[in-house]
Amino acid sequence: MRASIRAALLLSATLLSTAPSAKASAPPPQSAAAATPAAKTIIVVKTVSPEVREISYANPPLNFIVPETLVALNEAVLDLSKDDRVKVVLFTSAVDGFFYNHFDMGQFPGFVRQVSATGMPLWVELISTIEKAPFLTIASIRGRTQGGGDELMLAFDLRYASKEKAVFNQPEVGIGLFPGGGGSDHLVRLAGRDRALEAFLSADDYDASTAERFGWVTRTLPDAELDGFVTKLAMRLATFDKTALIETKKHINAIALPTEAERLESYQQFTKSLGWPGLQQRMGVFGKVIQDAGPMNVETRMGYYIGEGNRQLQESGRK
Repeated sequence: MRASIRAALLLSATLLSTAPSAKASAPPPQSAAAATPAAKTIIVVKTVSPEVREISYANPPLNFIVPETLVALNEAVLDLSKDDRVKVVLFTSAVDGFFYNHFDMGQFPGFVRQVSATGMPLWVELISTIEKAPFLTIASIRGRTQGGGDELMLAFDLRYASKEKAVFNQPEVGIGLFPGGGGSDHLVRLAGRDRALEAFLSADDYDASTAERFGWVTRTLPDAELDGFVTKLAMRLATFDKTALIETKKHINAIALPTEAERLESYQQFTKSLGWPGLQQRMGVFGKVIQDAGPMNVETRMGYYIGEGNRQLQESGRK
């Protein structure tokens, strides 16, 4: 783990001046209990009805996942799990152009230090908390979801996407990292081996229609119809018996989802990959790409710039 943290610190130093984030430097949390006031402001829980809640995420301008995201989101799901009335929770974004985006790469040291009260990496526990929640989780996806944001999205029970505005990308392999946030474990079960390989190895952008065809999302809808459809579905499910809903969810999850042990193994491989030479070679190149093109341009054309950075690296004589 020490080697992983050292590598993450190097990565942070390379990218911190070019990638905007919610904080200037990574915080030093040691456990999920180390919540800060900032952790409460990026997650807003709204009451749609006694049985339906909405969790809205906002970390403008690019909706990066930061260490506070894990704390706040885990706490919100655990709190709602204590309310026997809640049957459905909607997950939305309040930032135009982005659902949940990837991890803020300038804060990797904070992420690798985050653990739960049981010593489990907090990211691994967060995914387990979502999957085991005693209610149905529904993502309403408008905008880009990339990297860790996509891996988080794949943990929700149902995923509905704007046909015009949703875009999906797993950029890790393209920058020399192992995609260890659970996304590869989930997507291979949803999309099959070949399509999961293509999605992760290409590190390219996928539009909503292709994602629907792959099984990456449950369904796509015209953007003007997305909110109405998701709300109508949530309110319909809210009238059903909670025991029938949750016991059916548990049964299907037991068959279809990766185990926590499998996801923990993937996460451990991710932390090892922070020390891979290929990542270190690419950090300078991608740092310059971000400086030259601007963070917003890179984030909204992730697939293109992943390819461009690697092309530049190849032309420089490095692999």
